Amino acid sequence: MLIIRREKTLIRIKSPSRLHFGQLDLNGNSGRIYGGSGVALKEPSTLIYMEKSSDFEVKGENSARIKKILFEFLEKIKKKGLINKKAGVLVKVERLLPAHNGLGSGTQSALTLAEGINRLYKLNLNNKIIAEMVDRKHSRSAVGFGAFYQGGFIVDGGRPTQEKENDKYLPPIIYQHQVPEDWHFIVVLPFYEKNKMAGEEEIKTFKNLKQMQIEKSYENCHNLLLGMLPALQENDIKTFSENLNKIEDNVADYFSKVQGGRYTSDSAAQMIKLMEEEGVLARGQSSWGPALYGLVENKAKAENIESKLRKKFRDNIRDIYISGAANKGAEIFTNV
Repeated sequence: MLIIRREKTLIRIKSPSRLHFGQLDLNGNSGRIYGGSGVALKEPSTLIYMEKSSDFEVKGENSARIKKILFEFLEKIKKKGLINKKAGVLVKVERLLPAHNGLGSGTQSALTLAEGINRLYKLNLNNKIIAEMVDRKHSRSAVGFGAFYQGGFIVDGGRPTQEKENDKYLPPIIYQHQVPEDWHFIVVLPFYEKNKMAGEEEIKTFKNLKQMQIEKSYENCHNLLLGMLPALQENDIKTFSENLNKIEDNVADYFSKVQGGRYTSDSAAQMIKLMEEEGVLARGQSSWGPALYGLVENKAKAENIESKLRKKFRDNIRDIYISGAANKGAEIFTNV
């Protein structure tokens, strides 16, 4: 008798972190609001294994949170009749991004799990549909979405002002470009004692903020469009960085009243200062932080600055990563 054995389908997904370089327009009077740019990074990263099953089991780091995200997505696609109601999945979480550090952990976890189900069950869901179905509540940016599906340097076009409060609105990705391989980012995760800005606290903060001066919004857009974009295409890291720093400073000044300064702490400001003194070309805080970054011309220079940061701030730093851009976004392998 012929016995046919069905090969198990196992998927491995490694998704990037992302740096967010600040919102371009926090005024809204020109018809759109928010918008911004950022970059996908190889490290730190999320790494998850998934296997089709009739059971539902999650093992590894922060399994309760991952199980909740996955269960909610599965329930949505089951209600739509896309998979059998008894369908399940086995998940092994190797590593996750640190939550609420400004690296896009929520978006990357959710898209990794949802895309894994999409591939395992051959649902052929388009990426925008997946983004609508996962919980991106309170996300004003599509940079993390672009980082996962496209990688490299990403610009999103923000929301129409009338959609300002619509959390289901996914801003369009209006530009994507690979980042030169020799450009390296130093990502610093300081210890942070205050409550991290997320969820309802973030919503309340945005509602209480005054409009950004329209001139600052125009300046940000000019620095991006006629500064950073052509410089990136011409591999001109100096001009790219000069214009990025102007955007970072405008955004940091705008949020300084709610976070107690340009950065989340005095020690974070001192870390930025050291990186500047040691020759980083661009520097700033990713999103609400506390993650900080510096951009340099090569890996050797990044490693030298990392050493000096660790020596001077050994009691203030949780971790440091040196990374190039993840120019292809998430890496997805089947039957690994």
